[in-house]
Amino acid sequence: LSPSLEEASISLGASPLKTFFKVTAVMMLPGVMSGAILSWITAINELSSSVILFTGATKTMSVAIYTEVIRASYGTAAALSTILTLTTITAMVIFFKVSGRHDVTL
Repeated sequence: LSPSLEEASISLGASPLKTFFKVTAVMMLPGVMSGAILSWITAINELSSSVILFTGATKTMSVAIYTEVIRASYGTAAALSTILTLTTITAMVIFFKVSGRHDVTL
């Protein structure tokens, strides 16, 4: 963020605290939201750590899909996979809208 925007706000009479919340935080919000969404997508799709750490009360979608495939219940596994895929696509669409980007780059 350009420091000149904060300086302009302060020179127009806003306090530093008000400048932070009205200028800096508002400009940082799309980046923070995009990072949170991408982290959430990674977390819901992570199978290896989920298999190791899950209990009966904390079963994730990835573990449920894996369990259904092991049980040869492919219809249920396909339905759960579809839900997970749609959730991931929805999160990516929200990411693109919030960030204003059209691609994912590091």
